Amino acid sequence: MLAFTGAAALSLWVAGLPAGIPLPAPGLVTMAWVVVGLVWLRVVTLWIWWSDDHYYWMPHTPEARPVSLEKDGGDRRQRPGLLRRLSAYEYESVPWVYLRQSAVWALMLVSLAALNALGESHASQHVRSLVQAGAAYSTATVAETADITEIRDEDVLTGHRSTLVLALPDGSRIRSRGAYTENRPKPGDRVQTLWAPAAPELGGVVEEGTSFDRYLDRGWGLTLSGAGVVVLPLLLVLACMLPTALAAEADSLHEQAWSPIAQTVHATAVTGVVLAALPYLSGTFSDGAALLGAAMVGLVALYVIMPIRALVA
Repeated sequence: MLAFTGAAALSLWVAGLPAGIPLPAPGLVTMAWVVVGLVWLRVVTLWIWWSDDHYYWMPHTPEARPVSLEKDGGDRRQRPGLLRRLSAYEYESVPWVYLRQSAVWALMLVSLAALNALGESHASQHVRSLVQAGAAYSTATVAETADITEIRDEDVLTGHRSTLVLALPDGSRIRSRGAYTENRPKPGDRVQTLWAPAAPELGGVVEEGTSFDRYLDRGWGLTLSGAGVVVLPLLLVLACMLPTALAAEADSLHEQAWSPIAQTVHATAVTGVVLAALPYLSGTFSDGAALLGAAMVGLVALYVIMPIRALVA
């Protein structure tokens, strides 16, 4: 329960952050590691329970055991352990088993939205440094151009990368390295640039076709793109996972929830997702979101397979 609550809080927090999330985010990093620790604590506890029992971890009727002649040992073996009593109590409520399963699926969907929000965060260390220095964007005039390189997709010209000296409305000048423009830049062109008025030495960013508003928004709220990314997984839940879970019945789902093997797989997946998100939360990532994409696909695959595994078990 603690691990679920922590994961839900972390996912909701990240999913509601704007694309211009200020990085690094030490509080989120700490919470992420706390969630990992709680998940693995449960796994370790389940393995200790399983090792102590020497038989199935499901709350079936305990097999007869020899009564020890030693009083302490006999008392311990006669009385079920705490985990077994909790498991048996939980299984007595079939609606609770399905409610727990639904809650896990809901958490999966929110986690996907959170990963998508991280994937849309700052695209470079330069942008992060500008945002941390108090970024703003202005319309600037190209004063000088250098190192112009054409960008082509096969034989089609798609844009230009260059170094620009930009004149800002207040009369100051900044340099933008790696500036992207669709047309070949020349002095006198007007472009939008992201820069930090308090730190002009950091230069500016020019990326035509990119809205700089997303770097400056500090309001909390689930974005449309963040909500949209969960549509396909939601359809999978309704069309695949839900019917499979109902067909598997509560006992199989309950067995998975208390199985050290299944929960080890689950904890490994959670750890993988956190490791994929950690570079974003800690502000150390580079361009690209391949790891986050793999984490999202792996998370969906895990929760598609788990009810199927419960059905065929």
